[in-house]
Amino acid sequence: MHAETQDLDRMPVAEQSSILEQVPIIDVAQLFHDISSRGASDAIDQIAQACKTWGFFQVVNHGISSAQIEAVWQQTHDLFALPLQEKLEIRRSKENPWGFYNNELTKNQRDKKEVFDFTREGIDPIYGQCNRWPRGRDEFKITMMAYLDACTALSLKLLEAFCLGLDLPADFMRRDFAGNHTGFIRLNYYPVRDPLADSGEEHQATADLGIHHHTDAGGLTVLLQDQVSGLQVYRDGFWYDIPTVEGAMVINTGDMMQVWSNDIYKAAIHRVLAMDARERYSIPFFFNPAANCKVSPLPSVVDEQNPGRYNPIEWGSFRGKRSDGDYADYGTEVQISQYRK
Repeated sequence: MHAETQDLDRMPVAEQSSILEQVPIIDVAQLFHDISSRGASDAIDQIAQACKTWGFFQVVNHGISSAQIEAVWQQTHDLFALPLQEKLEIRRSKENPWGFYNNELTKNQRDKKEVFDFTREGIDPIYGQCNRWPRGRDEFKITMMAYLDACTALSLKLLEAFCLGLDLPADFMRRDFAGNHTGFIRLNYYPVRDPLADSGEEHQATADLGIHHHTDAGGLTVLLQDQVSGLQVYRDGFWYDIPTVEGAMVINTGDMMQVWSNDIYKAAIHRVLAMDARERYSIPFFFNPAANCKVSPLPSVVDEQNPGRYNPIEWGSFRGKRSDGDYADYGTEVQISQYRK
């Protein structure tokens, strides 16, 4: 049965003995120093292989300091510890996706979590809206914007590796991201108790997973996860735990990268289990292209034997439809399969 027509969340969890060997931990230090070096070449080859198979890998020596990460964790914990009423003051709406939310859907099913989303400062080019920040918490904003900049720098280097892995110049896709990307950071909090229990707010009764199975919409995702396990990736009929590795960032490919690569790189299907004993936090940075970017298979992956498999996708429109589906049930959530030729 095709993956999109069955409930993948009901598929079994695999034995974990082999995943550490198959989802690599890659040292990317040389990407920042000399991308033409042997060390960088080895990292690029490993990244390309991971993108072709799991769509997931982890990176170390990624250029984001432990001190900066610790500051981000502290501010994240402090935010979600605020009284609910204070968080609701910065609650997202259908018109403005930035801010706090505790009633999110994935594939039209409610997730057991709270989130806070923010993007680059100013009026964003997709929704025409600005970030919402908690009152009187200047340090929170300063810390988070600095972290967004750090994740952007790492993502641009990874993008170079992705291009080289597809036999393109390192800077081939830079124009679609550098200085005009629509990436954003999400702070995730997965509580043990349902955040909408006894809230009086209208919601779907069941929230049986932290996040239901999905692929990320954009180019690539840089994920910081804490030491509480819960993230799983789907492959060949089984779910696999993504282990927590001290000092590492988890990277996965998104829908647009699958389209650009003409299905060579796989947008990883993943989910997060609901927490029943310990709360969990994670922080993904979704590296997304410019709002006016039109995404279609790249020239190095298309020829007479391998024609392009997708019609062009207008990123701004695609992203807007996906975030509408996160906010409320507006019918079938938009997927790249709808753009297949």
